[in-house]
Amino acid sequence: MSTPNQSLAERVQAVSRQAIAEQRIVGSVVLVAQQGKVIYAEASGYADRELQRPMRRETQFRLSSVSKPYITLAAMRMVEQQKLGLDDAVSRWLPWFTPALADGRQPEIKIRHLLSHTAGLDYRFNQPAEGQYQRLGVQDGMELSSLTLEQNLRLLAQADLLVAPGSEFHYSLAIDVLGAVLEQVAGEPLPQLFKRWVAQPLGLGNTGFSTTDAENLATAYHDTAVPPEPIHDGMHLTLPEGFGFDIELSPSRALDPLAYASGGASMVGDADDVLRLVETLRGGGEGILQPASVALMRQAHVGAEAETQGPGWGFGFGGAVLVDAELAATPQHNGTLQWGGVYGHSWFYDPQAALSVVALTNTAFEGMSGMYPQQIRDAVYGVQR
Repeated sequence: MSTPNQSLAERVQAVSRQAIAEQRIVGSVVLVAQQGKVIYAEASGYADRELQRPMRRETQFRLSSVSKPYITLAAMRMVEQQKLGLDDAVSRWLPWFTPALADGRQPEIKIRHLLSHTAGLDYRFNQPAEGQYQRLGVQDGMELSSLTLEQNLRLLAQADLLVAPGSEFHYSLAIDVLGAVLEQVAGEPLPQLFKRWVAQPLGLGNTGFSTTDAENLATAYHDTAVPPEPIHDGMHLTLPEGFGFDIELSPSRALDPLAYASGGASMVGDADDVLRLVETLRGGGEGILQPASVALMRQAHVGAEAETQGPGWGFGFGGAVLVDAELAATPQHNGTLQWGGVYGHSWFYDPQAALSVVALTNTAFEGMSGMYPQQIRDAVYGVQR
C-alpha cells in the first residue's frame, strides 16, 4: 500500500478507535474504495459487547435505510429494460393505492415521485403521537409485524397526502410502495426479485430481507445511554433533532423470514455488499446500469432548498445529492450521493474523486447522524477540523 493510503488508513483507524474509546459506538466496519479498488478495510470494536464477540468484516447488520438504494437500483434496472416507466402512475401497478389530499382530490403519484420522496407520503416516526399514521397503525418497516406489505400500504393509502405529488420533499415510506410496485412488475415477491435484479448481477452473497445466522448478526445498540445499551424489541427511541419524533425498533425482525419485506428499511447485509452497491451507483458496474441512469440518479430531482442532509444538499434517486459543497462545508465534491440508516450507518460516493465510502456501525444514532460519519469523511479526505 502506498504512503498516502497508509496515512488515510491511520486517520480512519484513529476515528473508529476514538469513537469506541469514547463509547459513542460499540463496533463498526469501514470500507474505502478509490478508482474501483478497496484502499482501506477494517472491522473495529464488538459485534456483541456483552458476549465479547468481535466485529468482523463479514458481520451482517440491520441495514435500515441502506435498504433503499438496493431497491432503487432494482427499479432503475427495470426502467432501463422498459418494464417500468418513471412517469408510470403508481395506480397502474397498484390500483388500490390512491391516497387523497385533505380536500379529497386524488392526484396521480408517479414512480419518479416515489424515487425522489416527493410523493406526498410520510413516515410514522415523522408524525406526532396523535398523527394520522399513528391512528391508522401504519408501520415504518422495522417493527415486529403480522401485517403483509399490501396490508400496511392499504393503511398508508387511507392517510391524507401531505402535499401534492412532485411539489415537496418528504422522506417517507415511498420505497416500500416502490417495492410493492416492483413485485407487480416482476411477478414475484420482493426478496426473490431482489436476488434476480440486484444480488445476482452484483455478486452479493450476504444480503437479503432476513438472516438465519444469528451468530453473524451484529447486536444493535442505542446511544441515548452511555455506554450504549442493547436495543430490545418494541423499544421506542427519540430521534435526534430534525429527524422526527419517536421510532419503534425491533431487532429480532431481522431473524423473522415471515415479516413483510420493507424495501425502505428491513434488509440485512454486510459492508462489502453495500460497497458493491455504492460502486455500482458510482460507475454503473459492468453494464449493470447504463451511464444515463447513473447520471439520472445523481441529478438533483429535489433542490438544495430541501436541505436533505443540511445546507447544500438536495435529493437524487437513492440518496441525497450534493448541490453546493461550499454551503455544505464538506470536502466532498458537487454530485456526491450519500445517505445512511437509523441503526447506525452511512455511505457516500464522490464521482469527481472516484471515491466510495461505507461505514456500518451497530450503534444508533451516532453511526448515522452523530460526529462519527463526518469524522470518517474528513479522515478519508485528510481534512482536519
